[in-house]
Amino acid sequence: MGDDPLTFERCIYTMPVISGKAFWAKLDKAQNPFDQAKPRWSIDVALNSEGIKTMKSHGVPIKDKEDDRGKFVTMYKDQFLNNGTELPKPRLMDSQKNDISGTLLGNGSLVKVSFNPREWKMNNRKGVRAVLKDVQVLDLVSYSPPDEFEVEEGYVTTPSEPSPTAGDDDNDLDDIPFD
Repeated sequence: MGDDPLTFERCIYTMPVISGKAFWAKLDKAQNPFDQAKPRWSIDVALNSEGIKTMKSHGVPIKDKEDDRGKFVTMYKDQFLNNGTELPKPRLMDSQKNDISGTLLGNGSLVKVSFNPREWKMNNRKGVRAVLKDVQVLDLVSYSPPDEFEVEEGYVTTPSEPSPTAGDDDNDLDDIPFD
C-alpha cells in the first residue's frame, strides 16, 4: 500500500472448486421440501481424496450416510436473501463453459463445483457451510424420471388434426341452424 490511505492493493480471491459425482442435483428450479418459503438450489457432491482435503481446509463438514454417495457434501444457495432480494441461480455449464441451464443432472454425473465457504451461527450452534456458486458438467448422466409402466397392447391415441379457427375458409359455422 502507498502513503495514500484511499489506495488499496487489489485482493484476488479464487473461489474453491471441487470435482466429484453429483447426486440429488436441484439446479433448474429452487425448492426446499423442509421450508417452502425459503427455496434454494442444491447439489450433493461425492468427494474424492482431493475434495475431502479441500473441504477440510475450509472447515466444511463432510457427511457419510453409507450409501452410493460415500463421503459427500451438500451445497446450496438460497434463492432470496433475508431482506427479500432475489439472487441469481447458479450457472450450469458444459465442459466447454457453454450455458446448459435447464439440463437435469442424473445421479452420478461428473461435475466440478465452485463454492464459497461461509460461517454461520444460530442459537448456540455455529459452523461452516459450502454456498453453491456454479456447476460445470464434465460427464452428464441424463436424468429420467422413474417410469412404472411398460408398453402394452390396447388403446393408442391418434394425432389430432388442427381444429378450425375463426376466419378459416373451411369453417362452416354459418351453416349451423340456430332456433
